[in-house]
Amino acid sequence: MIRHLDIKIILIDERLNKDYEKIIEENAESLLFAGVSSMVGYQITGAIKFSKKVKSLSSSPIVWGGWFSTVFPEMILKEDYVDYICIGQGEIPLLMFTEHLLKQESVADINGIGYKINNELKINFVSKLTNPIEFPKINFDLIDINALINYNGIVEIGNRGIDYIATLGCPNNCAFCNLVYIFGRKWFAKEVSEIITDLKNFKSKFSISYVSFSDDNFFANKKFILELCYVLIESDLNISWEANAHPNAFLKIYSDEEIEIIRQSGCKKIKIGAESGDQEVLDLINKKTYVKNNLEIVKKLKKHHIHIRYFTMVCFPLNPDKDFKMTLDLIGKAKLIDRNLDVNINLFKPIPKTELFELCVERGFKYPDSTNELVDFFAKKFTAPWYKSNYHSQLDNFINFYLPFANPFFFMKFPLRSRLFIFILNMVLYPVILLRIKLNFMKFPIEAILFKKIVGLQFDKNYLNSVSTFKSRN
Repeated sequence: MIRHLDIKIILIDERLNKDYEKIIEENAESLLFAGVSSMVGYQITGAIKFSKKVKSLSSSPIVWGGWFSTVFPEMILKEDYVDYICIGQGEIPLLMFTEHLLKQESVADINGIGYKINNELKINFVSKLTNPIEFPKINFDLIDINALINYNGIVEIGNRGIDYIATLGCPNNCAFCNLVYIFGRKWFAKEVSEIITDLKNFKSKFSISYVSFSDDNFFANKKFILELCYVLIESDLNISWEANAHPNAFLKIYSDEEIEIIRQSGCKKIKIGAESGDQEVLDLINKKTYVKNNLEIVKKLKKHHIHIRYFTMVCFPLNPDKDFKMTLDLIGKAKLIDRNLDVNINLFKPIPKTELFELCVERGFKYPDSTNELVDFFAKKFTAPWYKSNYHSQLDNFINFYLPFANPFFFMKFPLRSRLFIFILNMVLYPVILLRIKLNFMKFPIEAILFKKIVGLQFDKNYLNSVSTFKSRN
C-alpha cells in the first residue's frame, strides 16, 4: 500500500534476519518509523526486543499492528517503547499514517490508529473491512523467497515448498477462535488469476513444487475452489498443495466427483479441524459438526488418496479427563482407518475476545495483565485451573511414540544406518501398540519408557516431528 511513496522499505523477519540489530543501526538516522507486526503468542518476545532496540537508537515513532495490537490495544499502547498502534485491517490506516508522517501532520483523525497524548491513551474508531482484492498485489520481490522455502518443514523430501495465503477470514464462529472478532465471519478470496500468476512465478523463479495454503478456511466457497482447481489442471503447473478444511462443511459441500477434481489439481493433503472427540466439547465450542464426521472424512479422503492431518485440542474447561480420553480415542480410530494419518494435538489455551474466554475466567483462569507477564506466560508450559492430571507427559507418549509406531512402515522414516534396528522394534511393538490404540488404554507406558532408554532419543526430535507433532502452545 505504501510502495508508491518516495520512501525506502526494509522488511525484517526475525526468524531469518538474525543480524537485524545491525540493520537497525545502519538505518536509525534516516528512519521515518518502525513498524512491528506480532501475533498473540511467543512472537511478542522478539517484537519487544526489536522495539526497544529501535528506541535506543532513534527518536522515530514505533507503530505496532497485527493480531496482538488488535486484541490487546491498551496493553501494548501503554508501553514506553510503543508510540502508535494499528488495529484490525491495517492496509489503509498504515497508508494514511505514512502519508501524515511525511507531511508532518497529526495522525489523530485516522481510523484504526491508537496514540498517546500526555500518557492518555486514544484509540480511534476502526473502519469496516475492505475486500483485499481492492488492495495492490503483493510485491514478492521485497521478500527473500529462497530463505522461506521448506522453512516450516511441511513438505516431503524432494519438494520445494512455500506457504501462501489465498483467502482471508472464516464464515464460522467457533467459540475458541477470535477470527470472528477480527473478520466478523466474512470470507475473502483473491482472484484465481492472481493466485495462478503468483504460483507460476514461484515455479519459474524458485522451482517451487509444493504450496501450503495457510488460509484459515480454504474450502469455504465451492465455486472458488472448483474454479481454482480447473485452472490448476489446465495450466499444467504440476504443483502439489495442501490446505485447511472444516470437516462437516467439507463433507456437505463437496461430492466424490468434486473431491476427485481437487485431487487431480494437485491436492496431496487436507488439514482437518477435528478439534475434539467429545461431542459435548464440539457443541460447547460451536463447531457445528459431529464426532462421526471426523471419522467419515478420513474414510472419504483416503478413498481419493488424499493425505490427512488432524488438528485437535484437549483439556477444555468442562471435564478435561473425559475430553482428553475421548479425543485420543477419536485419533486412535482415525489412525486405524488410515495409518498414514498425521496429528497435531494442542492443549486448549483460552484466547481473549472469544466466547469461551469468559467461561475459562469463571473456572479460575487469569490472563496476564501486562506484556511482561505475557512473555513469561508464553515461555512456560501451559497449565490451567481445571487440569486434573499431568496431560503433557501423556501426550508426549501418545503422539511421539504410540501413534508413529502404529504404522508398520514407520521405520522407513529413519536414516538407512538405523533402519534395520528400528524395523525390528517396529515389528515387535506394532501388535502391542495396535491393541493399546484399539482399547484406548495408555496407562503404564512401559514400551515408551523402554524405547526412550534403549534408543536414547528424545521424543521431540525431528524424525518424529516429520510424522506427528505435539504442541502445548496455541
